[in-house]
Amino acid sequence: MTSEFRTETAGSAKADSAAGDSATDGNAPDDSSAGDRSDPQRAAGAIATEIVELLLPSAPVRWRQLRVAFSVTVAAVTADAVFLVGEDEPLLVEVPSAAAELARALRLVTVAPETDAWWHVTIAHDHAGGTECEYGYGDRPFPPARLLPAAAYRADLEQFPRARLPVWLAARLAVDDDRHHLPDVLTRARLDRHPPATPAAFLEPATAWARWALVAAAAVAIRTEWGPRILGSAAVFEATNGGGSTLALLPGGRAVLSGGVWNAPELETAYNDGLPLPKFYAGVPDWLDIPALNHRARTGQLSFCYWWDGTAWSCGQSPAPTAVGAAIPGLWTPATVTDIVCGVLGESASRAAVTDLMAAVESGWVTHDMVTAAFDTDEDTDIAGAWTQLAVAGLTR
Repeated sequence: MTSEFRTETAGSAKADSAAGDSATDGNAPDDSSAGDRSDPQRAAGAIATEIVELLLPSAPVRWRQLRVAFSVTVAAVTADAVFLVGEDEPLLVEVPSAAAELARALRLVTVAPETDAWWHVTIAHDHAGGTECEYGYGDRPFPPARLLPAAAYRADLEQFPRARLPVWLAARLAVDDDRHHLPDVLTRARLDRHPPATPAAFLEPATAWARWALVAAAAVAIRTEWGPRILGSAAVFEATNGGGSTLALLPGGRAVLSGGVWNAPELETAYNDGLPLPKFYAGVPDWLDIPALNHRARTGQLSFCYWWDGTAWSCGQSPAPTAVGAAIPGLWTPATVTDIVCGVLGESASRAAVTDLMAAVESGWVTHDMVTAAFDTDEDTDIAGAWTQLAVAGLTR
């Protein structure tokens, strides 16, 4: 039950542009913008080249790659662009509104009849002149910065209908329609105690918290934007596959573990086939409220919720914790955690030092020397950040 996370490249940097700040209207560009439609590949290449040429005047000295990304529907377009310069920080640049209109044209020539339309495209242009386009059809959730309003997707689906929607979008539309208003769902669950809560098998919160903190320290040490983090009294995890979870520690020795698997089959069938959603909050105690829940509870993407009353875990109609491992860091055993941390740190990691740190984390007695021994693998490792994660978790002495 392990979950991997990776470092995002600099090309994922975001920039608010004129095109991104204000959604353009739903008017499609005229056919002259789309090139020769009899050869879609050539037309797409010509349009991508036009977009690149609009941005090249903003290029800095010694740039090596331009990456521009568009989120597109018939009702709205947003965009961001970045130039990569050696090892320096990426330079964010404004995307002209004309480029947004060209992105519409690019979509028109690349969507074949009777096929799904893409909602996202990234154009990568290197200094040598090579240009590539990568299209996103929404099979996996887009990052929050890439999302458009629900109304924009609803309008797009009217023109480009789909037999089945990805879970993230179906949930987004359902929540927008107030079909799954979270406060109402929780209120009904508290009033209706049927079915009752059932026992769930998971680690004790203190153990899960300590192991979560160590994997979080490793993620911070290698400076990845993904993976687990300790944020005050909550441990959070965001996987690169769209899943994630939150372990919230509450007063009175209570805890809540909740989150979602990006492709949860029970959500897919509920949203696309009209079947009832599982009663994730069946038997929920009065002390469990919205602030303790993972953010997916607010967007209709929650697929599990467990609560610890001080002595045992319980849940409503959630799958067993072993079935949602893709949305939880690998925590089951000290060896699991040690394997993950060593894998994150790379070949230069000292397994003996990580094993010692693992034991110290579980005892709540971590020293700075232990952290340095485990995480000092190269000059770029953020040892101070790793130490801070463990300190915030309350595990350092």
